[in-house]
Parts: sequence; C-alpha cells; structure tokens
Amino acid sequence: MRRLIIGILLLAPAVCRAQEQVQPDITSVEVSVAVDPSDILGPLKPMNAVNNGPYPGDREQMKDFRILDIPFSRTHDAGEGYYGHHVVDISDVFPDFCKDPDKASSYDFRETDLYIKTLIDSGSEPFYRLGQTIENQTGAKYNIYPPKDFKKWAKICEHVIRHYNEGWADGFHYNIRYWEIWNEADLDQSSGRWKTEPRTWGAPIEEFHKMYAVAAKHLKECFPDLKIGGPSYCRIQGVKTYFPQFFEYMRDNKVPIDFISWHKYGAEPSVYLMEADMIRDWMKQYGYGDAELILNEWNYRRFRSGDGSTYERYNMENRRSMKGAAFAAATMSALHAAPVDMMMYYDFRPCTSYCGFYDYQTDKRMPLYYAFYAWSKLHGSACASKVEGSDDVYAIASAEDGRTVLMLTRYDGDNNACNVANVTVSLAGKKIEKINCHLTDDEHIYTEIPLFPTEDGKVVVEMMNNSIALLEIE
Repeated sequence: MRRLIIGILLLAPAVCRAQEQVQPDITSVEVSVAVDPSDILGPLKPMNAVNNGPYPGDREQMKDFRILDIPFSRTHDAGEGYYGHHVVDISDVFPDFCKDPDKASSYDFRETDLYIKTLIDSGSEPFYRLGQTIENQTGAKYNIYPPKDFKKWAKICEHVIRHYNEGWADGFHYNIRYWEIWNEADLDQSSGRWKTEPRTWGAPIEEFHKMYAVAAKHLKECFPDLKIGGPSYCRIQGVKTYFPQFFEYMRDNKVPIDFISWHKYGAEPSVYLMEADMIRDWMKQYGYGDAELILNEWNYRRFRSGDGSTYERYNMENRRSMKGAAFAAATMSALHAAPVDMMMYYDFRPCTSYCGFYDYQTDKRMPLYYAFYAWSKLHGSACASKVEGSDDVYAIASAEDGRTVLMLTRYDGDNNACNVANVTVSLAGKKIEKINCHLTDDEHIYTEIPLFPTEDGKVVVEMMNNSIALLEIE
C-alpha cells in the first residue's frame, strides 16, 4: 500500500505537467483591419445566393427571404417533395417523352409555375436547372439516364424557357437569365458506380458531353441573350476530374459557354479558393476565360481522413451552429476576392439536413440566418480591406454615398481556438467618429455592441472564434 501511495505521489508531477501541456493557449491576439473606401474593387458579387427558397404560402419564410435580399435561387432538387412531386425536372414538365415537344398539351407546368412564382414573389431571380433531381434511392432508377434523343431534349428545354420568358403555353415574361444544363453528371464516374447504381447520370461521361453540346448549341441559337451553362461537376480534386475532358470536347466542337458551374462541400475556405483557381485556369487554357465561374452548391462538410467518409451527424449539427455560420461568412468573404462570380448555398429548404437557416421542427432562425443578414447590409461597391496579424479573420467591405460597411468573420476551422482576437479597425483618410456594430457569436445573436473610437480614430472589436461582426461606419 505504501509503495502504491509513493507511486501515485511520484506520478502526480508528471500528470500535472501533461495537463499544463494540453491547456489551450488563451493569449489574446492582435489583429488590424485597414479599410479604404476610396479604393473601389468593383461591384459586390452575389455570393449570398441559395438553392431553392421559401415554401409557398409560408409568410414567415417569404418575409425572411425578402429581408435577407437573396439575389438568385437555383431550382435544383425542388422535386424532392417540399414543393410538390412534379416540379422543375424535365421528366416532370414533359412527362411523356414520346409526345410532340412543339405542342403545349405535352407539358405539365402546374406545380413548377407555383414554385417559380414563389421565388419571384420573394424577390429572388430563379436560376433554372434543366435536367433531373438526384436519385439516391437504391430500389430503382428512373430519370437520370441519357435522353433517347438529344436534339428533342434540347427542344423541350427550349419550350420550358419560352414558357417562362416569352409567355408560351399560357406562360410568363419573367426574363429568367440563367439556364443550367444537368447536374453532377461526373458524380459516379471515377468509381464506376454509374454502371450499377447511378445517382445523376447513368452512362459514360462521354455521352453527357455529347448531350451537353447539342443542348447548349440549340439553346444559344434560340436565345443568344440568355446565359446557358453548366456542367455543375462535383469531382475536382482527390479523384479523377472530368473538367479538362469537358472543356476539350466543348472547345473542339465550338460549343458556346456563358458560365461554368461547380460544386464543393468542405470545411476550409482555402480549399474552395484552390478549386476556384484550378477551374479558372482550365477555363483560360481551353478558351473559356471570359465565362462566369459559379459555385452553385456549397456547404460545411468535414470528411474523415483516409476513407473519404463523413461525420454526417457532426456535419448536420455544425451547419445549424455558430461554427457553420462563421464558416459560411468566411467562405463568402474569401471567395469574393477570388475569380468567382457567384455562390449559391445549398440549401434553403428547412426539410433538408443541409439547411442552416432554420431548425426544422421549430422553424427557429439559426445562426446562419444572421450571417446572411449581416451580408445583406453590404451595399454599393466592394472596397479594399486588408487584414494583418491573423489567418482566421476575414473581412469584406463596401462603400456607398459616404457610408462604409465592414463585415468581419473569425473562423478557425476545427482548431477551436478559445482566445480573444482584438481586431483594430481603421479607415483610410479619416477618423472613425460614428459607428454601429452588431455581433453574432455563441453569446450574441446580431446584438448591438457599443464601440468607442480611440483618440486616433480607430475602433477595437473583441471577437471570439466563430463570430461575425457587422460594422456600419459613417
């Protein structure tokens, strides 16, 4: 017994030293952000677009959508039941492929009309995905196989556009500008899953390239002023990517492309930046450097190391947490300075685990809502903002009519830093005299925080990890 006690006493200092070594560093860090309202970088980009939108008839969601000032709403996956069961997909608006595509009686626009009107009424412009909803079910596959006749499929798409933009078939004059061909045809290509259990395209990728070329040429010939693009590929790095093959085929067949879209789910803004640069380089290499680059599906997703699987419960919780909100704000801020023209968060529908805006059961607004609300306060043109002293503080600023708005985000990935960042903000050419600040973090939900300018006209914002501060300076 005496030996045991002595052993414990001898072990105690080592345990204490080990505990000291794992204690987190709580030393505050000093960060400076210099904003120059006179250095205009260009128009603010629509980085706050989304997939889908409010539920028809839900006044609170409609009001929220308008408050957030969502510029575009992509229509992918609308047919999963939230908006009905015959919505958007070509197989839903043209249910019998044997019928005549020139006859209005061949089409069923009823549920899609209501859905598109809901987006329009909520103040957003639809970004229409021509194609099919992903089929994750394993029992049978239905509409993700190549159309039997590519030219006929293109003509069906033509009439969908005429219905919503030219009034054809008792239609509308919405002037929808963006029309995207298909969705994630590359998803199951490298694994070979397309042969046995396809989810988005049940054929070799070469067949998709042929179909895309036929459809893009036909639609661009019919509608030279509209933006026709795609291919919304989702495999960019880590496995074989089919983007170079896509670009090569389109270049060799002289296919016009107005925008390139791609998808990314990850947890670090730096990875998004890397992929944007990769795709933009391919666009320049193959002659499509003038096309827009659009990230039209993205969200927080942490992957396991090694086997490529994900922590889905962890991911779902984080999308609705302050960490997910800070991740989104940081990624939007970072990519605004990248060669990206638009971002579209997936997804606004509360019924999906990818929605960070609401709690599904209670409809309570979650932190991501306030990240998008802070973004909506940016107006006018983007102006220069320079961050020094930290890699986990992101800044984006706007200037309009003598008023400067600065959005600050602190996001450190999964490092879970627990110290304070003292962020000193300065304004080029003038002292800060009047300022309003709203803070969102684990203890504040868009709460007004008093800031007092120093004698030299600067202000200091205290930010914990996973926080967003919106500063309005006059």
